[in-house]
Amino acid sequence: MFNRQPRDRDTESENHTVSDTTTEPESTETEATPRDRTKSGATPKRQAVKRARPPKNPPMTHKEAREQAKANRGPKPDKAARREQAARRREERERVTQGQDRGDPMYDKYHMPRDKGPERLLVRDLVDARRSVGQYFFLIAIVIMFLSSSGLPLQVQQYALVAWVVVLLAFVVDSILLSRKVKRMVWERFPKTTQRKPGLYWYAISRSMMFRRLRMPRPRPGIDYKTPTADLGKHFR
Repeated sequence: MFNRQPRDRDTESENHTVSDTTTEPESTETEATPRDRTKSGATPKRQAVKRARPPKNPPMTHKEAREQAKANRGPKPDKAARREQAARRREERERVTQGQDRGDPMYDKYHMPRDKGPERLLVRDLVDARRSVGQYFFLIAIVIMFLSSSGLPLQVQQYALVAWVVVLLAFVVDSILLSRKVKRMVWERFPKTTQRKPGLYWYAISRSMMFRRLRMPRPRPGIDYKTPTADLGKHFR
């Protein structure tokens, strides 16, 4: 009796191992779930994947492609229609320019993002209503570079170097005074403004370094060197 028990246990363990080996292939063979399917694959409702239809008359050469593109654009307008469109665009530009020159807030949306806002209009008028060292800076720099060339006498070069230092100091002092004036006028007229001071300072200094005729947006016709401070940044009727 004692000898039979180990044999029964051996047979049971063998049966377990056999049953495990038989069940393993069944576990590995799993059916594909809807999540495993891709969007481009077939589904029970769509047995075949639809392909994009080619064009009816595909162009074979670049010339045919250009001709088809011209045909798709439609007929070309005649000269009279083109002249009328150009005249309308010209009138629209003139109307917007006149509105911007008056300082009308309705036309402020046509400015670039860095030029939008009544604060920026006031800063532009403030710069355009005064003479600054910056507007002559590049012209003076060119003259000094010419005078400091090696072909001229040493004494002239030394004078040019001294003049260059003086111009730089004058530009720095003028920029500081301009920034202080911008700060005082903008925050007096717009105490709740969201503009940042460094941004307005750099906007004024960079505009003052340009020649008056090359400034964009261009100076308003009603703003000159004799314009009163109270009229700066106002809407002209």
